[in-house]
Amino acid sequence: MFNSKCTYVLQSLFFFIGFSLAERITADQYGFDEITLTANPLEPLTEFNHSLMNLSGAAFEHGSLNYSTDLSSDTLWSSRFSTPLIETPEVKYPELNSSVVGEQFAEYFNSLDFEGKAALAALNALQHSYGSSHVRRFTPYELFGQSNWVEEATEINHVAWSIMFDNLGRYFLLELRGLRELTFAFYILFALLPIITGVSTVYIFKRRYYAVTFNQRGRSDKSVKQLENTSESDFNDSPKFAATLALPENDEPLIVREPPQERLSILFATLEYNIPDWNIKIKIGGLGVMAQLMSNNLKRYDLIWVVPCVGDIVYPVAETAPSIMVKIVNQNYEVKVYYHYLENIKYVILDCPIFRKQTSRDPYPLRMDDFSSAIFYSIWNQSIAAVMSYENPDIYHINDYHCALAPLYNLPKIVPCAVSLHNAEFQGLWPLQSARDLREVCGLFNLSKAVCKGYVQFGNAFNLMHAAASYVRKHQSGFGVVGVSDKYGHRSWVRYPVFWSLKKVGHLPNPDPTDIDPAMQSEVQELPDLVQYNEKRKTEKRKAQEWAGLIVDDTADLLVFVGRWSVQKGVDLVADLAPTLLEKYNTQLIVVGPVIDLYGKFAAEKFAYITERYPGRVFSRPEFVHLPSFIFDGADFALIPSRDEPFGLVAVEFGRRGAICIGACVGGLGEMPGWWYTVESSTTPHLLKQFETACSRALKSSPETRHSLRVAAVQQRFPVTEWVTLYDRLIKKCIKTNRKVFKSNSFSEQSGNTPAELPIIQIDDTDRVDMVDEPNIDSQEIPETTESPTPAPESNSLISDQLSPEKLDELMEDDNDSVSSSVISRPLSELTYISQSSMNFGTKLDERFIDANGVAITEFSAELSSLTPENSKSKLCIDHFLMNVLHKWYDEEHHYYKTGFRPRFYKYLRTRGKKPRELNDGSSENLTEGSFKEFDGPVKGVARNQLSTCQRVMYVKVFGWPMYAIFLALGQILSISSFHLTLLSGFETSHVASMYVVNAIFILSTFFWWGLYRNFASIHCLSIPFTIYGLAFTMTGISSMPFIQFTTRGWLSYGATWIYAIAASSGPLYFTLNFEDEHTKGLGSWVTRACILHGLQQLWTALLWLWGTVYSRLDWNYAILIKPLNHVLVAAAVWPIAFVLMMTTIMLYKGLPPFYRQTPGSIPAFTKSLFHRRVVVCFLLMVANQNFWMSTLIGRGWRFFWNSELTVLWKVVVMMFSFLVFLWVALLTLLGRLSNTHTWLIPVLGLGFGGIKWIHVFWGTSNIGFFLPWAGISGAYLGRALWLWLGVLDSIQGIGCGLILLQTLSRRHVTNTLLTGQVIGCSITLLASSVSPTKTGPGSVFPDITSYTPVDGLQPISNFPFWACLLLNVILCGAYLKCFHKENINRP
Repeated sequence: MFNSKCTYVLQSLFFFIGFSLAERITADQYGFDEITLTANPLEPLTEFNHSLMNLSGAAFEHGSLNYSTDLSSDTLWSSRFSTPLIETPEVKYPELNSSVVGEQFAEYFNSLDFEGKAALAALNALQHSYGSSHVRRFTPYELFGQSNWVEEATEINHVAWSIMFDNLGRYFLLELRGLRELTFAFYILFALLPIITGVSTVYIFKRRYYAVTFNQRGRSDKSVKQLENTSESDFNDSPKFAATLALPENDEPLIVREPPQERLSILFATLEYNIPDWNIKIKIGGLGVMAQLMSNNLKRYDLIWVVPCVGDIVYPVAETAPSIMVKIVNQNYEVKVYYHYLENIKYVILDCPIFRKQTSRDPYPLRMDDFSSAIFYSIWNQSIAAVMSYENPDIYHINDYHCALAPLYNLPKIVPCAVSLHNAEFQGLWPLQSARDLREVCGLFNLSKAVCKGYVQFGNAFNLMHAAASYVRKHQSGFGVVGVSDKYGHRSWVRYPVFWSLKKVGHLPNPDPTDIDPAMQSEVQELPDLVQYNEKRKTEKRKAQEWAGLIVDDTADLLVFVGRWSVQKGVDLVADLAPTLLEKYNTQLIVVGPVIDLYGKFAAEKFAYITERYPGRVFSRPEFVHLPSFIFDGADFALIPSRDEPFGLVAVEFGRRGAICIGACVGGLGEMPGWWYTVESSTTPHLLKQFETACSRALKSSPETRHSLRVAAVQQRFPVTEWVTLYDRLIKKCIKTNRKVFKSNSFSEQSGNTPAELPIIQIDDTDRVDMVDEPNIDSQEIPETTESPTPAPESNSLISDQLSPEKLDELMEDDNDSVSSSVISRPLSELTYISQSSMNFGTKLDERFIDANGVAITEFSAELSSLTPENSKSKLCIDHFLMNVLHKWYDEEHHYYKTGFRPRFYKYLRTRGKKPRELNDGSSENLTEGSFKEFDGPVKGVARNQLSTCQRVMYVKVFGWPMYAIFLALGQILSISSFHLTLLSGFETSHVASMYVVNAIFILSTFFWWGLYRNFASIHCLSIPFTIYGLAFTMTGISSMPFIQFTTRGWLSYGATWIYAIAASSGPLYFTLNFEDEHTKGLGSWVTRACILHGLQQLWTALLWLWGTVYSRLDWNYAILIKPLNHVLVAAAVWPIAFVLMMTTIMLYKGLPPFYRQTPGSIPAFTKSLFHRRVVVCFLLMVANQNFWMSTLIGRGWRFFWNSELTVLWKVVVMMFSFLVFLWVALLTLLGRLSNTHTWLIPVLGLGFGGIKWIHVFWGTSNIGFFLPWAGISGAYLGRALWLWLGVLDSIQGIGCGLILLQTLSRRHVTNTLLTGQVIGCSITLLASSVSPTKTGPGSVFPDITSYTPVDGLQPISNFPFWACLLLNVILCGAYLKCFHKENINRP
């Protein structure tokens, strides 16, 4: 039976023999020993390897060579013929009609004997059959149905047939190949293995990084070793000490044999300070503590301490010095100077009305982005620069951003600098969104534009912290920036882009100011007795309880929170968890500290209610309080749930007094004994869960455990002598590095500026300083508003060309809100991605929302009546409540400032001329629209006056998406591929030159879009591509017209494809620049958007391949379509699309929001900062790896999915929608919700899938999915269902990789990374087409196991390309995951 079927196929193949073989060549010249044919009885294999044949007709080498290929069984079997192959007297071989193939060839063919005809037929089968190892990549419309079928399956244990030809014996044999068990095992393995590895990775990651660490010892081994290294180098003035001054991870140790003969002078300036002999102390945080520590312990140096006067302190008479004249917008301003001397310290006291506006309780300006704060910091830094110029210190110590600008005023003179980061989150930002902004801000700060762009400007922000980083990078090779704890320096480098141009940020751990003993004492400290120590602590606890008005109860655990009431310190977490702690445990709570932000304000309201509900158990005082010592000595536990903590002095202060710490292991925390929870996600639900777990374990601990922790805590050492030693090492290395750089580079090379462009600050009050090249700016009236709106391009200028000192003082008297709408104080929501990240998914309330009319706090207070331990962590969680209010406020702000088509009531947004009715009962029940209508009526938005009609239309939301976001999303979808135009054009060729041309155009156009994005406003690079898309579709319509000649149609098709490739290369811009005004939304929102966009891209791709499968046909040489789509209906379909696309260009150009109309600002050393990020390098390696191995095989998978004779098309379409729509949405909805709590989930899960792309390509290209004999007739659908499932998992990994970039880089960095990856990917694709093992098909990289038998052993996978591809994909996923964890900017 099978012999006759072999006859059928060979006879049918005779009719396809072409003239290329019509030469007088004998059958022996085509001889071969063996042809292996993989016979899938139910499925056709669509491609084959005919590289072994000479298509031009040259003779094959005669002998015993083996020619093998994998042929589809349906190509070889046909039931249309009944003549057997064996020649008998009854059955003669049929004559071939010359009308079929030509007279010449028919004559030659009929003259051959049986063996010759069989050999030619077999060779023709190799030439015209599709197999699994084709040398080139087919296009989707080269797929066409075939009429040859295998109707009988192999035996039950096998998958395929192998047909053995013998050219000497003139016969063939059939051999069973493949194992059904193997196909079943691979099916189950591929379906479950990615899920198992992904879930396991998530579990391991969560278990590893969601731990609550029980610290029993205190300082880490590394920290203790550092302490031991500096124990013998305690600094004093005696020359007998020899010290090894080691700053960890910073160069070699510097050996100081004796103190230098010449004393070094150090200049530093702080707004917090103390003058002991005058009894003046201004301290509100860690910076004040460290400033006092420097003055008390750096006795071997001459210290120059610059401090400002504050308004509520009377200063004694001091030595008068010459005044300093600073310049603010072309107007001199006098700052009086006084000297005061104390031991080795020279106080330089600055006095002017601007400084006197601050108080000892509030020495800092309220904001750091408005007009008044710009004036304050300008005068402050210019004054410091003047002091620096005549004091000529050996080094200038910069503490945070407040005084970072001072060295720039003395250029070209270079002063060595050391920078300490006490809180790098605050950087001093002012917007630079236009040339006007640049002029005005430079005028305020008295800096030239060149200096601003070279040092201060970071993107579209005037960034004071960046000025310090740039100065150190240029003049000290990046050395000199340190964090105040072992971990904080590195985490600051990871989280804040202003430091990415530096190789690293070092660390100079703060000490305990009270630990003044030698670093390592020779005498062993005597441990306290358990009973006596507990009795002493009970006495102190009673004092604390009496002081706070709590019930005196020795058995109650006293929990204390001391610190600023702000989101950074986590006071809201204490308030949210307090009901649970008070209900479940016998606890008492003391919370003390000044209110800083809205979180602190709401926490104070919540604590006020809790205090009333739990009388005698809670003490709350939301103000700065000097605590008595028994609070520290009597506390059982210190609560420190900080979201970010540079050093954590409060943990040291409480721990060394015997309190056990419970808090977050972030920044400098975690070095004291206690329970510390790790923070992998900054979302509040995660933090509350971790905090509650830590508190639960601590409160359930035994008395013996607590005593051992207290004993370990009181023994912890953070000695001042250790810090002094390391500080000396730091400043000496800064001076040495600065001198080295200064000798090797001239100033012009370092700064790129000429001295004439630099501002000069005079000490003589008779001299005036003029800014260079600064035109006058017209004076405008200050808009009257109290909420910071989104600025319009036509924002009024606040600064006049002659701003008198009197006018300056008058403006400083005004409330900050009164000038908040000026160009200088516009909100920085659009700049957040510059200072931190474009996608900060953690808890960070928009700074513009301040609850100006008090509606939110009133509502919150009213709802507290229903407070329970459960809803305190959910509905009445402070962060949850504020986020809900914030979303409503956003909606009102969006209407008021961005659309405003009709009047409406504003509940949370405070607008001009509108105030809510006062509520007599203090509740919010009567706060309805009637409350507003009764007073003022509906309020119209200001958008109609600030924005054009087109812009307002583009701001209108459809299903929560602004119209402009929908258009930009369309640009991202259209950019997925430039190949699909050939499906519409009806013309295609397999010429290699076409691929090179398209890729070359893609690469060159990528550079074009990058240049346009970098040098011009984003409206150009986001709108122009739509015109190019429209042109491509227009040419496609022209090429389909019937009157167009065939050759012309081909060139039009090529042209449309090339033009489309130009526009398609702009895809990364639409990904990174979309949703500019909604960056504060949670990660779940971004996951939802990614789900929608990626799902639409997948559907678009699938439908395009379906189009190619259904409507495409090839001729005998696979060069062009036999039936091109030269129909007017094609033009009727694509020309309206082209028109819409071109109109989209106009809409975007006219209607994009102001954010897209600002020219991208300068970021010095941007390329260096980009490649300092390991996540970027790892991403580019992944792109290169995948393109090298798999770029040539992408289309084969889609042909596998659509091209089958055993599936019904509509069923396949339904299956596709089931996976790519319903399953996709269900999975991503679930993952999106989980991501609101665990921001790392999708990246970790996706990378946990490992080589999912390798598995996906393997299943679609290695023939294993065509025939599943154990599944019967449903095998064709099951094979494709698995391919879709693997595609869904691959897409999740792709979304995870994208979210990694968004969580580790800024918008600017993400854009450049994607564009770079695009160029590398295209280049590697071109390279792969020439040198990759997959250039002609799957080959040995994705071996065909359908012909595998146990006799083959490990031969199919015993090759280097197979393992190289597989292992590289898995290893790079692991490396990418590691980089993500280390460089995640949302992790403290």
